[in-house]
Amino acid sequence: MEAANHTNANNAVNVTTIALSLIQPSGFNPRKSFDEQALTELADSIRQHGVIQPVGLRPIPGTDRYEIVFGERRYRASLIAEQTGIPAEIYDNLSDKEAEEMAITENLQRQDIAPMEEASAFRRLIESGRYDAQSLAVQVGKSVAYIRTRMKLTTLIPEIASLLDTDDITVSVASEICRYGEDIQREVYEKHLKDGLPYNSWRGMNASKVAQMIERDFTTELCRYSFDKSACASCPHNTCNLLLFVEEGYEGKCAKSSCLKEKHTAYLAEKAVSMLAEYPEANLCQYQYDTNEAVASRLAEMGYEIETVSDYPKRFPTEPDAPQREEDDTDEEYADMVQDYQEEMQEYYTERAELLSKSEAGEITLYIWVGRNDVTLGYKAVPVKQREDGSASTAIIADLKAKDMRNKEIAVEHTIADTKEQIKKVDITEAKFSNEEDKMIYFFLLSSLRREHYEAVGLTDRDPYKALDDMEKMAIIAKLNAKTKAIIRRDFLIANFQGAYRTNAISGLLFAFAKKHMPDEFAAIESQYNEIYEKRHKRLEERIAQLRPTDLPEAEPEAPETAETPEADEPEEAVTDPAEEIAAEPADKAPEETTEETTEEAEVIQPDPAEDAPQGTDNDTEEAAA
Repeated sequence: MEAANHTNANNAVNVTTIALSLIQPSGFNPRKSFDEQALTELADSIRQHGVIQPVGLRPIPGTDRYEIVFGERRYRASLIAEQTGIPAEIYDNLSDKEAEEMAITENLQRQDIAPMEEASAFRRLIESGRYDAQSLAVQVGKSVAYIRTRMKLTTLIPEIASLLDTDDITVSVASEICRYGEDIQREVYEKHLKDGLPYNSWRGMNASKVAQMIERDFTTELCRYSFDKSACASCPHNTCNLLLFVEEGYEGKCAKSSCLKEKHTAYLAEKAVSMLAEYPEANLCQYQYDTNEAVASRLAEMGYEIETVSDYPKRFPTEPDAPQREEDDTDEEYADMVQDYQEEMQEYYTERAELLSKSEAGEITLYIWVGRNDVTLGYKAVPVKQREDGSASTAIIADLKAKDMRNKEIAVEHTIADTKEQIKKVDITEAKFSNEEDKMIYFFLLSSLRREHYEAVGLTDRDPYKALDDMEKMAIIAKLNAKTKAIIRRDFLIANFQGAYRTNAISGLLFAFAKKHMPDEFAAIESQYNEIYEKRHKRLEERIAQLRPTDLPEAEPEAPETAETPEADEPEEAVTDPAEEIAAEPADKAPEETTEETTEEAEVIQPDPAEDAPQGTDNDTEEAAA
């Protein structure tokens, strides 16, 4: 039942009773899950005491129905309690945004609101632009820190958010996990929070222990890397920005492995290219047990080859670091450090000059060695035999040329592969068939060209038993004429006629072709085997007649089915397309399938010299075989 009067003011309403059948839930209710047991308990209470707190409704324009603004839980419990109506406050002229805000703020007052629902509600209110953290804190009676902490929970991956809603982890643990990006969250869930883990589960672990374990197992010390880390100082994935106090000079740990890997890969690839520009005679290499596939792939994309070696190159000398004076160093101590540094620099320059001289003389080969964490310069000694015959540099040049040739081949191979896939997706059904495409057809048809026609298509002075190669095919299609086209097409047909057998359509095409181009020969072949068949057919009929009971009426003998062949036309003078010739005169049907013969002779009919011999009795061997 429905009361007749209520006000039009949004914030001044009268409480009235609305029939439950006229009410429907809304789509903007922040509450998405309802505990069935709690609803049943509320329904029992409603049966005894009724609904104490009215629900909020707004009229649905153009209908006599209402949409729930807040109070969907009371509405659901009333349905379970089999009530007919429910007390309601009616809000006329309420916009969608106002209705959503009212629903959210009303739900935020609940004591049993789920953490993820609360976090989503806070975010939606702030993203609406009507609140900031400070004003929302006043509205819902919470601290700004509480709201910001809850809003961070919305960055949890769905699997961990579900664990929070089901109380498998605490809000404090979830707050520690949501500090990190999706990649680390995913690893933490798969390795330590997933259902059914036999060991290493973090469920039940307190928040401080979880934070310690994540930092230990899923973050990486930035000081281990040499790339430019200036952008990392302000990155939210740097653990320095997650801590209240940080020691001076501490670079922090990276909590976003994908970003760290990309920066490290880019740095090593750039360093390798820079060193190769400085030492163009050097080879890029990596040790088989210390590979960096990401950098190797990046270098390959840039056009560089990287060799995998089975032993480490000897390390090229590196420039020593200049001394840094500490506060507690005396003048004498610092002077000693400077003197040691100068001596080390002199040794470095001397050793480096000697190695470069040996490289120019072909005594050593330089290698730019790409490792997991760095790119360094190394060298290997050239065998004495190669040095004596001067083949060292020649071998290197030959190897580089071979690599260059192979790189070109790889580029062509990939181009072919991708083109073959893409060409199947292009719609060219409306495009006109070009002369070039016609030549392409003949290129493939030439695979069926018979040896006796090689000279007819322009190939002379060659081994007739050697198959055509691609160059010869290209030469033939470059000089096509009507005659050579006819030869090539007909040889193609003849090659495919080899697939003819008794029950397929090719046999009919074969007969049509034979009637056209060799009518006398075909008529003789057909007559020969039809005559053999008629003789055998007659003898089988006689045997059947002898075996038939005398008291049964004799059945009318069926006419034997024979292969019909198209009649021969007059031979053409001009060279035409065989496909057009066959289309102009339809091929007759292939012989229908007859009863399967029981002897090999019945399957393949051969001329029998004994056919003209005098016929014997029923006991004769030939008759028994027939």
